[in-house]
Amino acid sequence: MPDIFGDVTKLANQHLDAATAEAWLRLVRPAAALVEATPDDDAVARLGGQPRLPAGTPWPRWDAITPLSYVGELDLAALAAAGYDPGVPLPSDGRLAFFVLDDSDGQGFADGSDLDSYRVLHLPDGGTTTPPPVGAHTYAEQTLSARQVVTAPDAFDRALPAALGIDADADYRAWLDHPVRAPEFFDAFEASRGTLPRHQVGGWASAVQGPVEVEAAHAEARRRSLSNESSGSSDLRTGEVADMTDRWVLLFQVDSYDSVMWGDVGTLYWLARAEDLSRGDLSNIRFVMQCC
Repeated sequence: MPDIFGDVTKLANQHLDAATAEAWLRLVRPAAALVEATPDDDAVARLGGQPRLPAGTPWPRWDAITPLSYVGELDLAALAAAGYDPGVPLPSDGRLAFFVLDDSDGQGFADGSDLDSYRVLHLPDGGTTTPPPVGAHTYAEQTLSARQVVTAPDAFDRALPAALGIDADADYRAWLDHPVRAPEFFDAFEASRGTLPRHQVGGWASAVQGPVEVEAAHAEARRRSLSNESSGSSDLRTGEVADMTDRWVLLFQVDSYDSVMWGDVGTLYWLARAEDLSRGDLSNIRFVMQCC
């Protein structure tokens, strides 16, 4: 496996001063990029097609009525066996199967604040290929292998200027002109990550419309607000939303690919709280969809 951190360290030192390079490198996270597999590759994920469900597993539905659509699965055992570091603690057994509501003629697309509109199932190995019920989409099938990459927050993530000691709100012009935002550095780092589509496990998300962690936090705030309306509790304060933002990390990212388009060239993201993943708890996952 190539020394990706060594390569990225050289890249940062070539384009940034020593203090900026050191601060930026403290932010980078490993991830497993997923690319279309060749016959000789070890497959670690599969998009589209039909899921393999254990006998007796009900097909996930929204409001117990509208069937969700199967997006794909991540083979946790295969990913662990291949030795790739996603940068987040994951179980080394079983599979994660991802489903979303995709009902353009009725209920619309999955919404992060509606936990019933998306589902992640932690399944054992094996299972029977299961055709979808009427109303669920079947997407183009693609088998994926992994390669190790390094990821970093983009310029719109508040973690980046904060790590560099910059108040982007107070002096936005200085932030716009900062070397870490220079096109030469951005292009060199993007080239080290590879080409589109950007399917990924762990790391910093390749956001389309701003940090996905912020969207996950606001979706959670909306969900709690709706719940609180019935209980009479007050809404979350701004500081609580900011705290939630810092706790979410990327679990799985699926880009538009082949004939499959999420909205207008969009990307799907599933996030979890770091402390939950450390406990092996996959029950509290949130969903975000962004598009152009």
